[in-house]
Parts: sequence; C-alpha cells; structure tokens
Amino acid sequence: MKVAYINEKLITSNAMFIASDNRDFLYSDMDFNPTSTQYPIIWEDKSMTSFGVFDITNSGDLSVTAPIAEVFMSFDPYGVEFYPNRLNCADGMSDQIRYIIAIHNEVDVVDIDKSHIEKMVIKYNPEKHGYDIPDEDKKDVIMYRTSRLFLSEEKIQNLPENKKHIFRVKDTEAFFFSEEVYNALYNIAVDGKASGLTAYTFDTNEKAPKF
Repeated sequence: MKVAYINEKLITSNAMFIASDNRDFLYSDMDFNPTSTQYPIIWEDKSMTSFGVFDITNSGDLSVTAPIAEVFMSFDPYGVEFYPNRLNCADGMSDQIRYIIAIHNEVDVVDIDKSHIEKMVIKYNPEKHGYDIPDEDKKDVIMYRTSRLFLSEEKIQNLPENKKHIFRVKDTEAFFFSEEVYNALYNIAVDGKASGLTAYTFDTNEKAPKF
C-alpha cells in the first residue's frame, strides 16, 4: 500500500515563521475544534522575503497556498482545520492567498512489530519545576522518541474513508497523506500551481521517512 509524504522542501528553505497575533490557540493544540475566522491569521518572519517563501511552509502546522489547500479540502478530511493566513515578511505583507492547515486527525496506524518508539515520562518535581506554576501544569509529561517507524497497511485500511487521506501518527510527530492526495497534488504541480515542496509516495513495507 502506498502512503505519501508531503512537506515543505525543508533542506533548501530558510523560512522560520511564528504566529504574530493571538489566535494561534485556535489550532496549536491537538484538539479538533472546527471553527473559522474572518480575518487571516498572521505568521511573521522578518528575515524572509515574500517571494522566497515556498508554497508549503512548515511551522509545526502547515501554511499552504490556495491551490494546495483546495486539493486538501477536496478530500473532506476528518480532523483537519483550515484557517486563512497571511505572511508578514521582510518586504511587507505577502499578497498570496494562503491557509493554515492544522492536522488533528491522530490515528493509531503504527506497525508495532517493526517500529521502535520509546516512551519517556518526565515526572513533575516541584523543587525542580516550581511550586507556583498553574495546577494544570503540575503533572507528569509523556514524550515519545521515534527511531524507526513503519505503518500498518491493515490499520490504515480499517480507518474510515475520511480519516485515511490526511493524518498524524499517534505517539509520533509524523503526518502523512494518501496516494490519492499525492496524485491530485502532482496534477496541479504539473500545471505550475504548486512548487517548492517535497512530495513522494512510499510503501508501507518500507520504513517511513523521518521529519
């Protein structure tokens, strides 16, 4: 079974955008709370010129140009939020129509037998972490380190159709796309509507790429 990796062309990109207004709470956690906003959310990188930004830029979540967003939206994916977005760059505010793509469809599709994911628990220690922090932060933190990741074809096939196309892998930082999304994106790239991204398919028998 083919799965797709689609991301910013990280090796050649110099962009490091951060949210510069106070609405990142709408999408920055892993809760799926579909909502909307009338005015674009602003991301800022004053060391980057607008003409040098790729059609996908990754700052934890993805900022993508409208043609790419339209491809993703066309699959009506579960747990994916879309917000209008503008980029504030060294040469001013970009005129591009862009969207933030927040992927909150987290699914358990790990091939346990082939993968190696280490679970780490950081115990809350008031002497080390402080006594005067909010009560909700006085808890143990669970982190996962992935050194080898394989996806399970059977688990992916058993997902509901709308959860198969754009998803995050549970207990990892990885997100992937279906081969159908890749094919649709390839078609618009051939038409010159998408560039500056890394996109390819791999088989579930192969080790998944690292981010």
